[in-house]
Amino acid sequence: NVVWLALLATVYYALKAILDPTIPANGGFYRAIEVAAPEGSILNARPPAAVGWRTQTCQRIADVIFGALAPVLPDRVPAAGNGANTAWVFSGVDPRTGRYYVYLETIGGGAGATPAADGLDGVQVHITNTSNLPVECLEMEYPLLVEEYALVEGSGGAGRFRGGRGLQRTIAVLGHEAQLLATLERAEIAPWGLAGGGPGGRAALVLNPEAPTAAALPSKLWGHTLRPGDRVRVVTPGGGGHGGP
Repeated sequence: NVVWLALLATVYYALKAILDPTIPANGGFYRAIEVAAPEGSILNARPPAAVGWRTQTCQRIADVIFGALAPVLPDRVPAAGNGANTAWVFSGVDPRTGRYYVYLETIGGGAGATPAADGLDGVQVHITNTSNLPVECLEMEYPLLVEEYALVEGSGGAGRFRGGRGLQRTIAVLGHEAQLLATLERAEIAPWGLAGGGPGGRAALVLNPEAPTAAALPSKLWGHTLRPGDRVRVVTPGGGGHGGP
């Protein structure tokens, strides 16, 4: 569910990015745009609707606007990026200190290719701009071990210009029981390409990858218990390609 101001911010962002990024973000620009959404809908929620993960829907709103304008502005609109606020949360009691901890991170993915260039690898797109958390900082602060942090080869959509590659991060739980929460998008429907370009890779969440007990986890996960030594891998979407390969 999206609140009204978040809807406005997303619409203004998308149109400014496509039409002219140099336009000042002020009332003169905003007054030229009319936004309509029924009260009580997913795009204009009212209390007591839950709105904590509204950024996921905002990402999709931006994708829809970009896609709708692509036929009339083909030289300006890029293919779909990862279009997600891929987030996971580990929590538990740190065995080193006996104190409760919460580790939350949103992880970037591939950007869509443009009509003139490949998409960027491993970046945040649209309405999020959170920073990358260095492995060293994560491991110093939390009882977790980062076994892998890499670009996902082949996740960028094929095309004259390739989509950006998604990211893959694998974390192991050290010496304690933890709870996992995760919210992924683009796990079923891949980011679209444009002008004959291929789709980007899809998101995935895997428990104990490469082990005999490996299991795919749902893209929306709440309160999943992790045992000491369990490993979790998140794969973020790649960007769509632009133009025929």
